[in-house]
Amino acid sequence: MLVLLWHVAYCCEFPTQLAKRIEGHPQWNRHVMYRAIKKHYVEVYRCTFRQRTIRSMRITDEGLAYIAEREPDCMPLLIANQSKYDYAHTYPERVARMHAVATGLVMAENAGAFIRPQDKPSLLNRGVSYYKPDSTTAYYYSVREIREAIQDYNTESVAKTSRILGAIVRGDACYCLYYTGYSRIYWRQTEEQNSMSAATTVLNAAGFPCTSVYQVLIGTTFRVAESIASHKINGRSRYFTISDKYGKCHFLSNDENGDALFRLILDSRASAQFEHAVMFDHYLPPEYPTRSYDAVTPDGCRPVILAYQYDLIALLNMDKAPPGFDERPIVLCLDYQVESIQKIVGPNVEVQAIPELIPS
Repeated sequence: MLVLLWHVAYCCEFPTQLAKRIEGHPQWNRHVMYRAIKKHYVEVYRCTFRQRTIRSMRITDEGLAYIAEREPDCMPLLIANQSKYDYAHTYPERVARMHAVATGLVMAENAGAFIRPQDKPSLLNRGVSYYKPDSTTAYYYSVREIREAIQDYNTESVAKTSRILGAIVRGDACYCLYYTGYSRIYWRQTEEQNSMSAATTVLNAAGFPCTSVYQVLIGTTFRVAESIASHKINGRSRYFTISDKYGKCHFLSNDENGDALFRLILDSRASAQFEHAVMFDHYLPPEYPTRSYDAVTPDGCRPVILAYQYDLIALLNMDKAPPGFDERPIVLCLDYQVESIQKIVGPNVEVQAIPELIPS
């Protein structure tokens, strides 16, 4: 109960469908949500936005009292958030935006990143931080924290509006999260790249050596990824297009599968072990180091490419006819990605599902 109420109070607007994905069994989490509603710890707000029904949970005074009794140290932050973002309760489009931010927060937490301010280094110049950046630990900073850090870093700067939900830093890698929902998001490429540069500058000043910047797109359906991939890299559009200013552009589904894949992407050691389990006893390493493919079939006639991380940049830049092979390449991905990736790479490539399961 305390975990659910903290998320609702911290996000101010929390979508009901996310409650089952907080730590714990989904059925138990759903039971806790209904119990919180029954005891009036939270209230459910319903509205319609772009022909879709929004169901949002909001913390009540009884819910804040429940948190204050069991975890009083976090109350100043929660009360400050409630007063700062109270204006958003009356506008459906702002509620939808806060739902997107809450989605990024939950996915970052399920991926193993620290999300609470007291558990991670502070980005503020005057902030008191009890932690130093650890290269083996993932930290999540929401767009609110990044915006405050930018304005604190330079008092004359203005943090402009951006579609970014937040950023996860681990080692020298920075993952910028975006929420696309059911369709391609409205996109101003120059402003988004400027926001990304400002965020990495603040992270570097806080002790995070961000040398690699990646995009993570969170979508409701894979049709969104197919629509994005139908436009060339660096194309100009009023909606989202892929840019080579980022090292990678991962697409994650907004569900438990996306949480598991994101956890694997962030942990390089776990992903290496997973790839070894996929390749071992099934395929052979390439004769010469190459970036065109990852392995070859035992008969040496077909190249094998791993695409389970759903990197749209790699899929669009894929060499569909590597030299030295007579047959078409094989692309390995997860079972729920097969149909979507097949539409992106076309009929000249064979897409197969990986039999191994992602480690939990």
